[in-house]
Amino acid sequence: MLATIRENLAPRHLGLVGLCILAWAYMSLFRYDSYGIEEAAALDLLMNWSIVHQIASPVAFFGMPDLRAILFIPLDMHWVGSLPAAKVFTMLILFGTALMYYKWSEERYDNEASMMATTLLLIAPISLMQTDALGTGVYLLCAFVVSAFLDRLLHESERASPSWFFLQILVCTFAVSLHPMGLALPLALIWRWSFEKEHRNKARKMIIAMILATAVMLFLRWGWYGMDAAAANPLAILADAIIGSPLLHPANSWGIGLVVADLGIAAIIATLLIHRRNLDSMTLMLTFSSIIGVTHADHAWVLVFWATTLFLGMPLLIQLNERIGWRGITGQRGLVLICVMVLATIAMSTAKNYKNIGRLELKSDTDMVISVLAREAEESSTDKFLAASQWPARTLLATRRDVLPLPPANKDMSDFAAKIRGITHVAFNPQLKSQHDLARNFAALSDTYKTIALIPGGVVLKKSAADTHQSGGQHPNAHTPPHSGKTK
Repeated sequence: MLATIRENLAPRHLGLVGLCILAWAYMSLFRYDSYGIEEAAALDLLMNWSIVHQIASPVAFFGMPDLRAILFIPLDMHWVGSLPAAKVFTMLILFGTALMYYKWSEERYDNEASMMATTLLLIAPISLMQTDALGTGVYLLCAFVVSAFLDRLLHESERASPSWFFLQILVCTFAVSLHPMGLALPLALIWRWSFEKEHRNKARKMIIAMILATAVMLFLRWGWYGMDAAAANPLAILADAIIGSPLLHPANSWGIGLVVADLGIAAIIATLLIHRRNLDSMTLMLTFSSIIGVTHADHAWVLVFWATTLFLGMPLLIQLNERIGWRGITGQRGLVLICVMVLATIAMSTAKNYKNIGRLELKSDTDMVISVLAREAEESSTDKFLAASQWPARTLLATRRDVLPLPPANKDMSDFAAKIRGITHVAFNPQLKSQHDLARNFAALSDTYKTIALIPGGVVLKKSAADTHQSGGQHPNAHTPPHSGKTK
């Protein structure tokens, strides 16, 4: 019987069992409240919930969503309003992406390096964090690897415009809509096709298509609404790749971030020098995105940078160990095994602590501001709550009430007061330079809007009861939905 099991048990079956165990671990560590979601991801979900199920909602005023909204359509048709379902969906995207990276790395390097890099990526704290937040980084990595496989099919095709060509354009627009790092995809493809000598006509079409697709999406998504705020110190946020959520460790962890940065930079430079004449599109995408992401250092960039470090650095580490090592498994793989065991131990220890975020209801500075509005929404009657928030999609998820974007600043105070007449609560961060003018506007209305919370993440203002009763809690120019204010 055991012999029969061994004969029919392939390595891929053990891999699937491992993914099932990892999926159980992910789902047990997720936080199941309405906080910690990226603003752009929250907008994508709310847009689909509003359209697919015809729920009246002010999300049309929040801005242009990214193209993740397309992927969320099948999800929202069956599990509308379910954040856990969205997190499981993102987890499956991550697992599928990791398997495709394994396939790419196995073909380019070897099975050993691919297996180690894939495993370390899946158990990394930053992977869990980005999945839990429906993060942009997961979908960017997916777009890169799908585009790399499409690029290979395009090079192998004998047709001038195969069907893969149009799919490549769609993947390009998808990546560019997510984050500035998405620009790495068209840059890498243009670089690759610029040196194409055999299929010049196909190369010219590809370059023109990439430029046009990128230009159109940049016009639609200029500013990339909904991204997490960039870190003041990129080294500090890079440390989160290993030690996990900033809610669980001190903010001055830039030393660990420096180690991560050194490893990633060394892997990128060594790969470019060794394979400079044989750089594929996947390597170029990872390299370009890691460089572009420095301009907006957030957790999406940390995930992409860590994936780049693992998949480019692991083959180099094995080669280095073989050159400096002795004979036998200890000499040939001793350094590699030590590095892998240290990273895996830190990852598992951090994952164990990650559960404390949900258990202790820990929140970021921004989520603390939003939680004040959520408490106000619970205490206010339905017809006396209409909020304006700097983070409208996340606020709507938490409050389940109508939320509008912040009103524009106005030098004419009478006109400004008239436009916000129906707004009962306002939440924003007055420390941001972009919000200074708006803060001055509300400071001039201090007799109408009282400060009920002033915390590191921002300020929450509430309209006095007399003014709320006089205005009826309804803003005539707000275009609020004609329902009771509850959002499904």
